[in-house]
Amino acid sequence: GNAHDVTYTKEVSSDNVLAVRQRALAEIDNAKFGWFHVKACLVAGVGFFTDSYDIFAINLCSLIMGYVYYANEKGDAKNTTPTNIDMWIKGATQLGCIFGQFIFGYLSDRLGRKRIYGVELIIIIVCTLGGSFAGNTARGLSVYWILFIWRFVLGIGIGGDYPVSAIITSEFATTKNRGAMIAAVFAMQGFGIVAAAIVAIIVLAAFKGAVDGDQQTLDYVWRIIMGLGVVPGIVALYFRLTIPETPRYTLDIEQNVHQAARDVKATIGKASNDDTESALLQRPAAENKVQKPTWTEFYHHFKKWKNFRVLMGTSVTWFALDVAFYGVNLNSSIILQAIGFSG
Repeated sequence: GNAHDVTYTKEVSSDNVLAVRQRALAEIDNAKFGWFHVKACLVAGVGFFTDSYDIFAINLCSLIMGYVYYANEKGDAKNTTPTNIDMWIKGATQLGCIFGQFIFGYLSDRLGRKRIYGVELIIIIVCTLGGSFAGNTARGLSVYWILFIWRFVLGIGIGGDYPVSAIITSEFATTKNRGAMIAAVFAMQGFGIVAAAIVAIIVLAAFKGAVDGDQQTLDYVWRIIMGLGVVPGIVALYFRLTIPETPRYTLDIEQNVHQAARDVKATIGKASNDDTESALLQRPAAENKVQKPTWTEFYHHFKKWKNFRVLMGTSVTWFALDVAFYGVNLNSSIILQAIGFSG
């Protein structure tokens, strides 16, 4: 009777809530690498592949569009998209990415990874299709301005995909394989760039006869190249919308050990069945809380130089990488022409 009640109370004390939390995280960190981890990499990786394809296909599409919309210009301007226009339609996506990363990063912390994951991909799919059907309006908006608008909103979706895919992959990953899983996801960007170039070559080859007869046929070419970017996104959409919530989010943000145990089971196919956890799962979910991190803790952690230098070093290095990465890959046609490799 009374002895049992005392034992039960002890088992479900706050200390044991933290113990169950640590045990749940340990199960994820030390889990055997399996199909679920491969699936998480594939679902996130296909998104990065699509992001990269959509971002860098414009490099080739802008070049082709010059032959469509500036075919009647004179001199050096003939068959060439003006530099200022070229800059804006290429930079629109990166501009949108800035907003997307803040918006979706905030929403994924407030609403959960599961509720947000897939929304950014829907934006990417819709805007990719919208951009591929861009055209001149009757009242003065050119195809380039319409394309700029579509690609800006596309950038919001891509900007949202970057942090959400990265955090979901890292939160599902085991300690041993976390770095490899993140690297595998980001490596898909390279495959996306190559895929955009291969698709452009194939579509141009398919339309070669028609283009030789009428240069304006290239208007179909750039639209097809751009529009095909939705294919991998559509394939990945279902899996993103049905992916479970990450146990780390359930534990540390929702502060619900009750649900986290089920999330662990959904993730790695098992859960602890000891008395402590069974007692916890019998209690109301609202009682199974862990302490939520605060901004004060964040400040005290990063005001220490040994912690701040890791954050700053990673951020500055990534920034420098992106300047070169996007600068070169968005303007490779211009660079190749400048160094005499344009054929």
